[in-house]
Amino acid sequence: MNTETKLILHSPDGSAYIFYEVRQFVFRKEKYMPYTELSLTVQDKDGIVPALCVFNRIVFTVNGNNLHEGLADSVDYCIEGGVSTIKIRSRGFTSLLLNNQMIPGMHYTMSIGKLMEEYYNFPFPVKWKNDISVCQYIYVKPNRSMWDSVVNLAYKIYSCHPYIRYANEINLKPHDQPASRVLSKDDYISAGWITNTKGMLSHLHMQDIEGNYDTYSHENPDAEDMLIVRHKQVAFDRQYLDDPEHSMQLTFSLASKGWRSRYVTISGYIKLDVNDCVSAEGIFPSRRISSVTVTGGREGVFTTFAIYEDAFS
Repeated sequence: MNTETKLILHSPDGSAYIFYEVRQFVFRKEKYMPYTELSLTVQDKDGIVPALCVFNRIVFTVNGNNLHEGLADSVDYCIEGGVSTIKIRSRGFTSLLLNNQMIPGMHYTMSIGKLMEEYYNFPFPVKWKNDISVCQYIYVKPNRSMWDSVVNLAYKIYSCHPYIRYANEINLKPHDQPASRVLSKDDYISAGWITNTKGMLSHLHMQDIEGNYDTYSHENPDAEDMLIVRHKQVAFDRQYLDDPEHSMQLTFSLASKGWRSRYVTISGYIKLDVNDCVSAEGIFPSRRISSVTVTGGREGVFTTFAIYEDAFS
């Protein structure tokens, strides 16, 4: 299958440098990661990049589809033996939500639009799905990122986890009318399943609002099945004043997100995003996609789709 890649390196002075032959790359996104992630190596065969040039925006497309638009986390331009090679690591612009904090305390009448517009000015690639739903309040804990506020907003309104659609669009809930693809046994070249219980909690004990411990307790049946004993003591969560059980369930779900998954790998690239649907004959029926990984190298381009089996699924 013929797969076309294009890399565009933008510099602060408005210049853009385009490469059509990306020698090696790994692109990844998943439903719990608040950004897309890209690492790649490309040769500057024609010497189009001027000396000491810096970049402020990395754009990567596959078959004309904009998979990634992000920050230049690290760029290494190396000249060796007359060959110029550029090594790049980049995260999508929505990763900036992890680097910004709101004033701790109560923030009332909160929506995704208010959260993204009334606190800080983010770069133009950062977008969000228009959603007029409002929750009465969110409580911001000290030293927590804005992405934590997005997570709490989504969970309070829809009881689900937010995710990044396209390259930099924040969505609070799975999109309607998802694209869908059926993969036969002839379509995929490998398949498997993964279990990861390193973060799973077995018991959660939470204070009440007066500071008394063990007022609220919750158990995780999945942990019991896996012979895991991990007790955690936490302070009262003011995010859920009227529903402490909801808070504890969120903590359990976050601790064991993606703990079971199934995946298939195909040759080439198919335009499917997180929370689109895919089924793989003999592996799993049609499910919402939890992660997409696209890799490229000397052997060609390959795409891996994974579906999670966890509390958020």
